[in-house]
Amino acid sequence: MKKLLLTGFALVSMMSQAQSWVEQGTKLPTNFGVDEIAIVDANTVWTFAYDGSGGGTYPKIVSRTTNGGTTWVSSTVNGPGSNALISDIAAVDGNTAWIITASTGTAGTNPNRIWKTTNGGTSWAQQASGFNNASFGNQIYFWDANNGWACGDPVADGKFEMYKTSNGGTTWTAVAGRPDAQGEYSYVGLKEVVGDHIWFGTDRGKILHSADRGESWESNPSPVIDFGGVTTSGSSGSMTFKDANNGLLIAVDGAGAVNTTTATLYKTSDGGANWEPVETTGPWYFGDITYVPGTANTYVSTGINPGTQANPRPQWLGSSYSTDGGLTWIEIDAGEQRGKVQFLNPTTGWAGQFSDGPSGTKGILKFSGDLSLGVSDNAVKNNLKVYPNPAVDVVKISANKKVENITVFDMNGKKVKSFHAANEINVSSLAKGTYILQVYYGGGAVENTKLIKK
Repeated sequence: MKKLLLTGFALVSMMSQAQSWVEQGTKLPTNFGVDEIAIVDANTVWTFAYDGSGGGTYPKIVSRTTNGGTTWVSSTVNGPGSNALISDIAAVDGNTAWIITASTGTAGTNPNRIWKTTNGGTSWAQQASGFNNASFGNQIYFWDANNGWACGDPVADGKFEMYKTSNGGTTWTAVAGRPDAQGEYSYVGLKEVVGDHIWFGTDRGKILHSADRGESWESNPSPVIDFGGVTTSGSSGSMTFKDANNGLLIAVDGAGAVNTTTATLYKTSDGGANWEPVETTGPWYFGDITYVPGTANTYVSTGINPGTQANPRPQWLGSSYSTDGGLTWIEIDAGEQRGKVQFLNPTTGWAGQFSDGPSGTKGILKFSGDLSLGVSDNAVKNNLKVYPNPAVDVVKISANKKVENITVFDMNGKKVKSFHAANEINVSSLAKGTYILQVYYGGGAVENTKLIKK
């Protein structure tokens, strides 16, 4: 279907390493954004366009880089009917990729199909997948050049329509264990894949999970009311998994109006069967979220919703990362639209923005930094000073950002004292020893420093 309780503390490294984004030109039409991002390796990335201009069109355009984003080449997908939209994309190298398409709801031909290119998107060939005019294709994924999976909305028998291939898409066979739909449907591109595990969400807030590449499935409720907001307006959800068991989920509700929008972060340790709310510190964004492969517990969140002209929400825009599984979030940047996000490893990732035209320099953002270090340049930017240190009673705090809250933790991670909007704090009641002073800024950043109590 079309888709428009945890406690603890982890020390943030005291090293300074800048984390930022570098703009790259996708060569898409002006105000077109990037939808799903398929990263093959550090050089090769595929994505496809959506119309962010408000024009309501369904472009059939892909963009690809084979040199890490130094240059992007966009091309029109010829073959799908005028009534088709691109739902999802998968790729295994710079030449070979697949897309799955669905119907826009208007008259035409070939709306629900799988298409493959072997020449970098110059041409696309329709595959005999089983999807037909009564289908609605949502997701596609390939583990390698031969083995792939595709999924669509429920069909007449009440089960989700699923196919698998073991020969690169030359032939597709129906999945025998495809799950019952129970009156629900899924959304375009809405999937997570880790190893043999697949997850996707539905309009009833269910998460369907397969541990064996789609052969068998289980269905579990989630905190999300509707993952795409078609059945329940204003609701949406996004999720990401670190491994077969651990992941984070964002549940958004009331987004039909700025003043009623709420977002909550949840975590799972049993593959999505159960979710607990996360008590967070620092800025996280409810646009998209992804795990960073190759890290112990690092995630990145992005925000693209600016609110409205009458009720702007610049605080919803930006990006941040967490190195402790979502507990503590550190600002990468703020006040700028950051869209869909994917990472290959701690130094390589991309996030969506909007294109400034076919000859422009914008459209997608490449990450610059190293998230394996678990550090930020906030210490440099905010110029935090804590004195005297060692301290006896009163400690003064100064920075070039507004200090909202100060929390004191002992070296075991236990919170022992907290202060609100203070430029000086009294620590005379603390026992002698070493503590961590965590400073939360109004602009969204979090910074930690050691404090010695005499």
